[in-house]
Amino acid sequence: MTTYPAGTDEPIARAEPLREAVYLRIVALVSSGAYAPGAPLTEAGLSRTLQVSRTPVREALLRLQAEGVLQSALARGFTVRPLVRRDAAELYPVLASLEALATRTITSLDPATTERLRTTLDALEECTDPVRRWQLDTEWHTTIAAAAGNRHLLGMLTQLRTNLSRYELTYMREVTHRAEVDHEHRTVLAALADGDFARAAHRLERHWHDGMHTILDWLEGPD
Repeated sequence: MTTYPAGTDEPIARAEPLREAVYLRIVALVSSGAYAPGAPLTEAGLSRTLQVSRTPVREALLRLQAEGVLQSALARGFTVRPLVRRDAAELYPVLASLEALATRTITSLDPATTERLRTTLDALEECTDPVRRWQLDTEWHTTIAAAAGNRHLLGMLTQLRTNLSRYELTYMREVTHRAEVDHEHRTVLAALADGDFARAAHRLERHWHDGMHTILDWLEGPD
């Protein structure tokens, strides 16, 4: 039986644009780990959970398939794509480059945003729940990318993070040591606080490449 994170099993308000609301709710379910890699997702089941018709659910599932999050099998519906080493090796460098690009194009960072980054990082370092850690980590990186003011770039980064959430969440559930990653975040924040966006971009790009190698080594397993 699937256990849904708080809020993801509530009916979608009809005032919301339905297609996008259904898509975002399914993204939240996958990103939260409610559906692990290999888990099936069916139109009928999600329609009942979200209390909507099957049409927007089908559209959302097809969109997630096109984005590489889901895969489909004839007459068997959709499943969350398994963790594939090659996919991680291809996706992480793209994420690193795009987030570095966003950071380099920041022109200024207001004190409120800097404080939000610091507060989120404090909460992240204290957090032990893997799902909540992933959510805080995503919020932190998204806040940086959003400061560039490029909504197209932010959309691409959001899609990549959704795709890679399968790797990050599974890894976080199995590996609890995060001191090195937290330290890397602090060095990025220090550069941002100094207004040195080029240095922050460089450190972010290196952070993602280090994360990629960590995930690849983990996927490879023990010798």
